[in-house]
Amino acid sequence: MLFQLDHPKPALPNSYFWTWDHSTNWMLDDPGVQNDGCHNQYLKRPETFVEDYRRLTDFAAGLGVKGIVIWGFLRDSHGGVEAAKRVAGYAASSGVAIMPGVGTTWYGGVYYEGDHRYSLRRFLREHPDGRMLDDNGQPREWAGEYGACPATPEYRQWLKESLDWLYREFEIGGVNIENGDLLTDCHPATQAMRREWPADDQEIFFFQGLSYRQALEAIRDRLADTMGTYATYTGFAYGRNLRDEHDHLLSSMGQQPPAMLEMLPPESIAQWTLTGMVLKKPLPLTAYLDDGAPAAAFDNPNWPAGLRPPNRRSVGLIHHGSCCWEDSRYKCVISSIKEACLRAYRAGMEGMTMEVEAPSCIFPCVLNYLAFSHFIHWPEDSLRDFGRKTLGQVFGSAEDGEIFTELLAHWDAGALTDAHRKLLDERMRGYVAFHAGLQSLERHRFWRWLHARATGMVERHTSTIF
Repeated sequence: MLFQLDHPKPALPNSYFWTWDHSTNWMLDDPGVQNDGCHNQYLKRPETFVEDYRRLTDFAAGLGVKGIVIWGFLRDSHGGVEAAKRVAGYAASSGVAIMPGVGTTWYGGVYYEGDHRYSLRRFLREHPDGRMLDDNGQPREWAGEYGACPATPEYRQWLKESLDWLYREFEIGGVNIENGDLLTDCHPATQAMRREWPADDQEIFFFQGLSYRQALEAIRDRLADTMGTYATYTGFAYGRNLRDEHDHLLSSMGQQPPAMLEMLPPESIAQWTLTGMVLKKPLPLTAYLDDGAPAAAFDNPNWPAGLRPPNRRSVGLIHHGSCCWEDSRYKCVISSIKEACLRAYRAGMEGMTMEVEAPSCIFPCVLNYLAFSHFIHWPEDSLRDFGRKTLGQVFGSAEDGEIFTELLAHWDAGALTDAHRKLLDERMRGYVAFHAGLQSLERHRFWRWLHARATGMVERHTSTIF
């Protein structure tokens, strides 16, 4: 399903979708489709890469979302440079910024996978003395991959050249930079530069900051016109060991902000992980039905009211939407999306990002995506506002949109009454999609999905019609 929504300028303007190429499946009939994993091979047909992102680009443009991060943007297995040019060029012509994922010291470099001069794997094969070292002085290795020491002259020159090439060659709207999660490097060259860094800074943030500073300085003159975001891999709640909704431990920032925040170019944007900062048990949707900012959303020890990021420019990342973790890919997570957008806006952040890998024909992913679009534009809105303003455009009726969100909220809270169920049954059967054309079919799908959930039917995701 594609939508053309009439929304104003976003309140969180630098919001974008985050994706892996191998599990972004907007074209489902490919034998190489994967629904989970990280650092996976690309197994789909090369032409599917272009079509997946053409469809996702059209969807983002219709929802008023600024950009799409693509990890695996450049791979030999899905067409290399020419396919990436087609993806980036189409998005640029549609007003959507493609932001390739760039690994500085891990995660592939600029050219994620292939025998290319700007592939990190090839660089380390040609410069084995430039590998990252563990505390035993051995190359740091995982699943046959090695990391790079960011302090050697050869690496610094290679990184600058590769980023210059990326911006010259492709019509991109920025980059999303990572360095390989929470790594450290015991290479003598790196440790020599450590002595020039604040001594009380955590080792993981020194290593992040060193590699990020080199990458962001290389594109500094482009940051005024494009987004340069960098992953911190943590929230900004000092001194707390944050856990996400699956009880995965997320990094503690420590007792003070990382020194890199003052050392990186001020035009760059920190991407803070909010997954462990939002409420571990989301509020029932009824809490947001008539109140866009309930007090309970701020009663949170992992994100106390008034806590703001310690740097000037920030966006937030939540592992929601269609995340591959455990059973999250097909969950209705509107409450967490709403909470994150509200808290990010109140904290002065510039944008939000979440994973958007499953196609819009999948329920409840499409509801998550529509909620994300709404709350980056109106983060203070109630759920009824979402129904009237956004779902009202989908249904062609603000009244129907509001009724849908009321019923959705009570289903989510386990509070559907007999009157609710009767109303839902009437609405679902009121759309005879077989005779009324495509627009009615889309409306019917929404009502059919909710009706099926309310009657305890097995989740089919694509809202089977009968």
